[in-house]
Amino acid sequence: MTDKTKIIKLDNGLRIVIQKSDHAKTCSMGIWIASGSCYETPETAGTSHFIEHMLFRGTSRRSALDIAVEMDEIGALLNAYTAKEMTCFYAHTLSEHMPKALDILCDMIKNPKLSQEDINLEKGVIKEEIAMYEDSPEDLCADVYYENVWAGSMLASNILGTPETVDNVTKESLVSHMAKFYVPERMVISFSGNFDENAAVEICKNYFSQLKNTNFDIAPVSADYHAGITRIKKDLMQNQLILGFPGITLTDKRRHAVSLISSILGSASSSRLFQRIREELGLVYSVDCASVSHLDAGVFIICMGLSEKSEKKAITESLKIISEFAETVTEKELLRAKEQVIASFVMGLENISSVASRNGRNVLLFDKVISEEEVIEKIRAITLEDLKETAAKLLDISKISLCTAGKVTSEKTYKEILGIH
Repeated sequence: MTDKTKIIKLDNGLRIVIQKSDHAKTCSMGIWIASGSCYETPETAGTSHFIEHMLFRGTSRRSALDIAVEMDEIGALLNAYTAKEMTCFYAHTLSEHMPKALDILCDMIKNPKLSQEDINLEKGVIKEEIAMYEDSPEDLCADVYYENVWAGSMLASNILGTPETVDNVTKESLVSHMAKFYVPERMVISFSGNFDENAAVEICKNYFSQLKNTNFDIAPVSADYHAGITRIKKDLMQNQLILGFPGITLTDKRRHAVSLISSILGSASSSRLFQRIREELGLVYSVDCASVSHLDAGVFIICMGLSEKSEKKAITESLKIISEFAETVTEKELLRAKEQVIASFVMGLENISSVASRNGRNVLLFDKVISEEEVIEKIRAITLEDLKETAAKLLDISKISLCTAGKVTSEKTYKEILGIH
């Protein structure tokens, strides 16, 4: 933790993270809650996301229009998102308007109106959102991939829920969920930029210091990895393809090595997959790698956008590159990847919104701020042998999973391409 970063913990367990940047003219702030789709049940899927929407519908003091107008009057940005393990409400404003923006954020969390009329309206909005994502080939392929690779776990569940679970939402179910999850021990408020620290802490205390925790037993969420082939027949101009492997968790010590593998293999413009299957062979329009990690599960995925006729050749070439990677990766590639990953990380920290977000997530998930210096030191320390050992375990072709959407071929053909018997 730097000398400009500190965590203030209230008596009820709520944590406030402060990172000042005196040169900045703005303040970024957010409230992170450990409430996400992985903590739901098949019957309540989508509840966390539904609440995210509802909190913009007004409070006991402000209508939805009041929230919008008051934020516009100070030129502030207000938004939110729901993920597998958290929900976040965040704002960015000029430094002098921090108290007003924070008051609105806290009011939304503490005093939501949750009227039945608004719930009924929001059901239609969210069902349209579900339809929109189903019309997005990339999102559709990813959602179905997770549904199959983590089948049997709520990590497999779509964050938005389904039209059926959305229809089943009631005011009572929303209130019950908030009583369980919107409690001090599961909340972090993070600030970054230039702002009046004392005023920020005082507003947070006024809203939340008397908030009580509940005694609900919330079990950790894990997921077993399932290899296999998933085909989504859909009339698309371009197929979407995901190749995946069992990945690592957020706390795995190999996470920085996996980031370097991702850069060398497919996420950088100089990467092996990009150069071979796009630049040399012209088989794909897009190719990327990503480590998708959660607290107790993870996958490593390679995503491509390509034509039906290129799919077989692209998979074959990719498998060759993947299977050779651990034995052939070089010191030169490692050094280049370190510079790319470190540069991307440091550049991101020059954005105060990214700083507030990173601190909020880290304190929510790990109960600590992880310093820039610590991350860079760990990346620098990775050796070529470390990288090869991690890659050999990560890129195990025998555990490959595949999901493809578009003009797909038979499952038998995909098994033949992958060498599955």
